[in-house]
Amino acid sequence: MTAEPPADVPRSARRRPDLRRPQKVPLMIAQRIVDDITGDGLGPGTRLAGERDMMARFSAGRGTLREALRFLELTGVITVKAGPRGGPVVMQPDGTDLAGVLGLFLQLRTVSFRSVIQVREILEPELAALAANGTDAAAAAEIADSIAGMRAFLDDEENFLAENDRFHLAVAAAAGNELFELLISSLHLITDGMPLGVSYPPRRRAAVLRAHEAIHAALLARDPDRAREAMRRHMAEFRRYVETRFPGVYERPVRWRDIAP
Repeated sequence: MTAEPPADVPRSARRRPDLRRPQKVPLMIAQRIVDDITGDGLGPGTRLAGERDMMARFSAGRGTLREALRFLELTGVITVKAGPRGGPVVMQPDGTDLAGVLGLFLQLRTVSFRSVIQVREILEPELAALAANGTDAAAAAEIADSIAGMRAFLDDEENFLAENDRFHLAVAAAAGNELFELLISSLHLITDGMPLGVSYPPRRRAAVLRAHEAIHAALLARDPDRAREAMRRHMAEFRRYVETRFPGVYERPVRWRDIAP
């Protein structure tokens, strides 16, 4: 048995049990491969060392190495090409890969769509305010182009929603923080209700376009408070729309397999 500390020892000074899991060899090898990729600045498309060379370098068997490579492939870090000139090739993980990992954990913890939408409702207004402070010319052009695309695709739901996603990602990118951009990308994929039957008729699409135009105007005016409020209203409208029109989707737990690829 572990002896209890004296009662007069402050709680902050009491030793906590070490809950860390022992690392498995394949994971340690995967981490070293990622260190090589980032340390050597290897960009997407770079071919890594072959299987035989990696086995020698990491003193690992074929099965252990392949388990490490499978883990990296599943998380979007590499792709393994078949054939005599194949092998592991560096990829660029993006919001789709993060959505896959998040979706798995959210399903296992039975987190609802409502909870994910709530996160967006809190986060995106603040990103709009940040974007209003620092939107550069390229970011402003991307936001404007997405709105032009939405106007062009008002009668085409699928392409309209693709432009809608592009708008939100462009605003997140304009905030100047890559983590925010990745999070927004992944959260949009998770809350894409189209595979579950959520639809956006013309009237709703027109309302979304007007909301985006209001946000864009605030960004051009470099008015953080106005941008925050415009995005806050937009996200509240989105939440109410899903909650009232599609309550079954709104309250259901996230399922990993339903996340749009």
